[in-house]
Amino acid sequence: MNASSEKTWGYLLGVVAVCLLILLGWFAFHQEPPPPNQQSAKVEATKPVVPVLEPANDSSSEMPTNQPENSITTNAADLYRQAFALYDGLSNDQKHLLGGWHTNVDAAVEAELCEKIRPICNLMHQASAVTNCDWGVNPVTTDTLLPYLGPARNIARAAIWSAAHCRTNDVTGATDDAVAVLKLGQQVSRGAMIGCLVDMALQGLAWSYVAENLARFQGLDAQRLAAAFNDPAYEAAPSRAMEQEADRADNAAAKLAAMPAAEAEAEFSNSAQEVAKFVDGYPTNLDQASILAAYKQIADSERQLAGALASSSENDYETWLESSTDLQASNPLAKGLLESVDGFLDKVQGAEVNRALIVAGLAVAQAGANALPSYPDPSSGQPFVYTETADGFQLQSTYQVKGKPMTMQFK
Repeated sequence: MNASSEKTWGYLLGVVAVCLLILLGWFAFHQEPPPPNQQSAKVEATKPVVPVLEPANDSSSEMPTNQPENSITTNAADLYRQAFALYDGLSNDQKHLLGGWHTNVDAAVEAELCEKIRPICNLMHQASAVTNCDWGVNPVTTDTLLPYLGPARNIARAAIWSAAHCRTNDVTGATDDAVAVLKLGQQVSRGAMIGCLVDMALQGLAWSYVAENLARFQGLDAQRLAAAFNDPAYEAAPSRAMEQEADRADNAAAKLAAMPAAEAEAEFSNSAQEVAKFVDGYPTNLDQASILAAYKQIADSERQLAGALASSSENDYETWLESSTDLQASNPLAKGLLESVDGFLDKVQGAEVNRALIVAGLAVAQAGANALPSYPDPSSGQPFVYTETADGFQLQSTYQVKGKPMTMQFK
């Protein structure tokens, strides 16, 4: 198989790669699990999420890092890459500690690690103030690797660890750290579906920390957090991701169309046989014309969904859902690739509810439960259900997770 055909079939083999990750229990960018009293944001009957982009490994060694830390930049990605390089310089033990912000460590170890990660967090704070973030990978195509996704997860965990351990007497600094994680998530969300999924994982890091430490955040700090979680940019990300996925399908078809028919069909058969091990009914023998037609249908469907998400129209969404169901029934190649979209949409909805829960929780901490009517549950339009607990309160949504309403505990 030559390099060109390998890249072309990367679109298909992404299905295999992510199915393997599902078998291992979680997708590649698993966030730190919430405390036991937090409901998971996983949606009942969620189908496997099959993003078709595979990130490079966590190493950022190929990224330029020679820009002085205190220089003025108009590209936030340059600052993030400096932070990636600093994280790479930590010891394996230090990286392990940063994997979960609940970690309890010796005071001397904590102080040393706080000193080590302070420059990482400072760079993230600086990057948050820069509007432009060009990772140098646009447009996102079937050939595209996203080497910044793993390192972004790593420095996000470092920032939340900083908020929990290094900012005990600096609430504004803790707020800066949490906001910086949210901003980083928005910047990586521009990498099609998988970028959005990583963004949602970073949101989870931030809200789990804020919810468990809600009493710390008052006044301006609480307002800044609420504004960050309520950023309108979150609304545009899913639509943009589906547009990018449609572009990728078009790109895959164009590469296939440029190959001799016999070569294209042989390459498809080889790759599809691997996919079929994980996706029931996945076709392994199609002629070139059928494959091209299937890719066009997939791209059209993804683009239609992008429009429905952008319009926020329930009718547009229902129209897409009906056509997508019909397409998956008639086109086995589309079924294998579009099933991932259902899981993606479930996660988008869950993330929206989580952001609304944390914003409502911040409001309750400031003004009491009477504030809830001004912060409705996006899944119902009604106020969240408020319940006092021994160490704080709980908010409950009507959104179902494994047959149970989604809740968030606040302390």
